[in-house]
Amino acid sequence: MSFRDKSALVTIIALVAASLGYVVSLVSEADGGPLSDVHYQPLMLGFVIVVAVFSIGGQILVAISSPREAQAPRDERERIIAWRSTSVSSAVLAIAAFVAITLSLAEIDWFWIANSVLALWVAAEILSGAVALTLSRRGV
Repeated sequence: MSFRDKSALVTIIALVAASLGYVVSLVSEADGGPLSDVHYQPLMLGFVIVVAVFSIGGQILVAISSPREAQAPRDERERIIAWRSTSVSSAVLAIAAFVAITLSLAEIDWFWIANSVLALWVAAEILSGAVALTLSRRGV
């Protein structure tokens, strides 16, 4: 597995692990009540911090395990893969912006707006990594 594949995998794992922790925390805080009543901002901030720490820590470990690959510039194939995976991610982020605007216009509770945007951002990043891994495996 190449350095860039490992890097994408680290990001996916960090996002999935932090997302699971965030959802469990939200449900736990709700304690059977409505989720929109949860004081979610500290949990969301914690989510962002956990993703950053796991992702950066994982990237450092991957770079330490193969320093030569980590410093090598992207070749043509890797640039194409990055471009395609970023294109997919950008499309999902455009949908996230549309959803946020629509929810705001409908005057939906802030909880649902913030969590919808967060979920779509996570989906965009996971999808980007998955596309990169798939294209890399297919030999694009």
